[in-house]
Amino acid sequence: MPSPRSGIVPAALITLAAGCVRPPATDTISIRTNEGTTLSFDLSPDGQSIVFDLLGQLWQLPSGGGAARPLTDGVRDTAEDLDPSWSPDGRHIVFRAERHGRTGLWLLQRDGSGVHQLTQLENPEGFDGQAAWSPDGRIIAFIRLVPPDSVSREWRSRLAWIDSAGSDAHEIPVADVVGPDVRDPSWAPDGRRIALVAESARGEAGGRLWLVERATGRATPLTPAGSRALAPAFSPDGQRLGFFARDTADRMQLWVMAADSPRALPRRLTGQTDVTPTRARWTRDGRSLVYGADGRLWKVSAEGGAPLEIRFTAELSFRRPRRELPPARFPEPGQREHVRGLMGLALSPDGRSVAMLALGRLWVMPVEGKPRAVAEVPVLAHHPAWSPDGRMLAWAAGPWLHEDLYATDIATGLTHRMTALSGREDHPMYSPDGKYLAFSHQPTEDSTVLRIVDAGARDVSDRRQTRALATESGADVAWSPSSDGLLYLTGGFSPAQPSKAEILLVSGGRRAITGIPDSPLFPQWTAGSLVFVRHARLWRARFTGDRSLAPPEPLGEAPATYPSCARDGTILFVSDGGLRLRYPDGRERRLGWPLWYTPPTPVPLLIRGARIIDGTGAPATAPRDLLIERGKISRITAAGRLRADGAQVLDGGGGFLIPGLMDLHAHEYRPDLMPGFPYFGVTTIRDQGSPIGPLVAAADAVAAGKLAGPRVDYGGFQFYSDWAYDLEDGQGVEPEADPHHVARAVALAEAFGSDHIKTRTFRRWDINARFIAEAHRRGMRVTGHCAHQLPLVAAGMDAKEHAGFCEPRGDGLIYDDLVQLYRRAGIGVVPTIIYSVLALRMNRDPEALGRDQELAPFLEPRNAFAWMLALDSTGRREYERFVASARQVTGKLARAGVTIGTGTDVWQIPTGVHLELEEMVAAGLSPLEALRAATGDAARIIGAEGELGTIEKGKWADLVLLDADPSADIRNTRRIRAVVQAGRLLDRDAIKAAVRR
Repeated sequence: MPSPRSGIVPAALITLAAGCVRPPATDTISIRTNEGTTLSFDLSPDGQSIVFDLLGQLWQLPSGGGAARPLTDGVRDTAEDLDPSWSPDGRHIVFRAERHGRTGLWLLQRDGSGVHQLTQLENPEGFDGQAAWSPDGRIIAFIRLVPPDSVSREWRSRLAWIDSAGSDAHEIPVADVVGPDVRDPSWAPDGRRIALVAESARGEAGGRLWLVERATGRATPLTPAGSRALAPAFSPDGQRLGFFARDTADRMQLWVMAADSPRALPRRLTGQTDVTPTRARWTRDGRSLVYGADGRLWKVSAEGGAPLEIRFTAELSFRRPRRELPPARFPEPGQREHVRGLMGLALSPDGRSVAMLALGRLWVMPVEGKPRAVAEVPVLAHHPAWSPDGRMLAWAAGPWLHEDLYATDIATGLTHRMTALSGREDHPMYSPDGKYLAFSHQPTEDSTVLRIVDAGARDVSDRRQTRALATESGADVAWSPSSDGLLYLTGGFSPAQPSKAEILLVSGGRRAITGIPDSPLFPQWTAGSLVFVRHARLWRARFTGDRSLAPPEPLGEAPATYPSCARDGTILFVSDGGLRLRYPDGRERRLGWPLWYTPPTPVPLLIRGARIIDGTGAPATAPRDLLIERGKISRITAAGRLRADGAQVLDGGGGFLIPGLMDLHAHEYRPDLMPGFPYFGVTTIRDQGSPIGPLVAAADAVAAGKLAGPRVDYGGFQFYSDWAYDLEDGQGVEPEADPHHVARAVALAEAFGSDHIKTRTFRRWDINARFIAEAHRRGMRVTGHCAHQLPLVAAGMDAKEHAGFCEPRGDGLIYDDLVQLYRRAGIGVVPTIIYSVLALRMNRDPEALGRDQELAPFLEPRNAFAWMLALDSTGRREYERFVASARQVTGKLARAGVTIGTGTDVWQIPTGVHLELEEMVAAGLSPLEALRAATGDAARIIGAEGELGTIEKGKWADLVLLDADPSADIRNTRRIRAVVQAGRLLDRDAIKAAVRR
């Protein structure tokens, strides 16, 4: 049955009336454009037609311009068709594409019929593209990009060829002097030689041009060492070569040079802002070149001069299911809510009791009874572990990177500290015989040691009181049932890093284990088997002897995560509907969500005499009074009209009242940093992927009044369709191997109360579309790194993360095709400009943030910014382009009426939204428009516009009182006098004092 939250009617429940099927509601998305983003094209051999890609479809256009007609259909074929190239006889077009989940080179006839696949990559993370026909039309040269594997740890690009029938690919030899990576092949008219580019260092566009003999691989340089050229193209007579390279202003331009005199200086033909370096084509007479720039097609004389635009018009229309999603929901004061997030979950060794850490308490629940609070613990205490006799529970708590281990007596509730080493101790595990306690120790953030101590240890503060067994970060560990060693699992998250397993013997030594599957999450060794989670499902692999595992077998069909095992093999896990037990005989028992909390009801609050900037884009009002009751705004009147009548009073004193700010791209890897958000006026965040159990537990603690922090609209998981490995915060989907994984993974997100899911994918649009359909069926929104591919728009993608960078076709500037698509399809965009800006700022001035005295107590240590500090000159240039592109894209989208929201992707500091507001103003938005992006429009993107984002009667009182007008200077959003969250006036001094402690 569909979820009660569902707003999309599944096909199986379409209403039947009078013997007729009532069709589901649909919307039509239509655009008409004369611009395209990252256009790639080819000129037909007869010079009469141009084929080009636009919005992931191929289109044909008269070479003089006019109306373009589509040759392929990205919606119908769940496809992204790119980079077309005519055959020399003009009868066929080769292109690279992903179609129905299959990726490689494809061939179609001139009229768009007869599409068939020529190549299919063994590793779908690779790339076959940049196809070039030989002059006789017999073979197609192309670039094959091969990703790292367990043998080669580096990406490799190779020059290859196939015939037009799609034979097996063969490598074309290239002399070692050229280098290991090549791109952009182009045949010389003689058919014996190929011009290509030898790739430069990471992040640098282009490289040196070479001429390679096809038969021998002998190579001759065409440009000097250190040059950075792209996409060479021979003139019809072979005497000249067109190519792309950057000018002195670091802008890509089209150039021409003599092919037989490479030392002669090349001539620059263009001077446009955004020349697209995908391909240039000579006209048949060799007098001109056709190219793409500024979102359009152009022709320029090979001798130079003003370019002539080849005007085109493309019309696109398709239907998609109507999005009818419920509004985002947040806990209400005084109304009971399920605890869905746990800082830890453990089944007792005898299988009779469940231990949980939540809301600052250690809970124990008999399987047949109700939970009771055993002890008060720090609100972020985590990882409970039972002693074998069931009398004690160990757990970890303390400041970040300074956690210690504690043990609580279940009967008395008395707690003692077990370890007090420098650094961090967590993940305690009692050995089954009760003699030892194993735990992870991080002396520093960059080092991890697996240690064991006696199970009865107290206040162990000297490493010499412990025994170190291994030193590798990111390992999963499980005791053997005989207590003689620990299973130590590493790797398993890419072909280059396959899973490895060893038994670390307590007596010393190691023993390798074979048969370990990829990315087994939360491994538990019990009853002669390894139990783990993979693809949102329980699995069991039986030990065969003491050195290998048999192939794993699934345990049921239920969605599953966070398993914990008893001695007899009973498994406790989180599933749809809450906690669940699976017994060794296959029976399952639902325990539901056994814990509850009730959000506190704040006292009435009266704000007097504040000038309101309401979040709609309107300017400040005259002074007003606001009355807040039960967390929501109940009255707004002229100043001096309302009486206190026992309410708490906040004197606005002529200050400026704005809605609470929102960060729509946050990651809560550190729940202890959450108090910084409301301190700086960020009252709502949208988490875009964090370990889901701790994330939801922290969100529950905030709602319950146990932890200072923002309200959290969360997804928790990141969904991958181009990466088949699992993480605590990610789901890598392989539908061919497991067709039900999509449904299970989305069901788990719904079980935790997720309001949306995030797809972080760069291919397999067919799987991505299934993510969208399944999330919508369950009433959840979807946002993605990639959102403009037509299969995703047709499936109903709701929002887009990042502007100016994300994936190749959407990198850099965008044009009217994408602008219209986002506006017509209602796709909100979260630019995250500050992500790139902060990287450059920290790289140039590592102490920049530390000089902010108000921010300093909330600031992460320097190593949290390590990648930013490590940027070299190439990396800096890359991020400078990201910044420039993001600002231009943001301004263009905003002017076109696309909904823009503030987000940062900067988890290290809580002031990111304020910096993003500055960047939006730098992008051309007015301060009031930027504020609307951080309030009213941000609420619209998450589906909370009915309750949040603007200052109106009946909405949540998330408010920030400023001492200065932000519409005069957007930096005034940092001049905070007071913050109100859900009607409660925050004690900012107490928050700062707690953070300092």
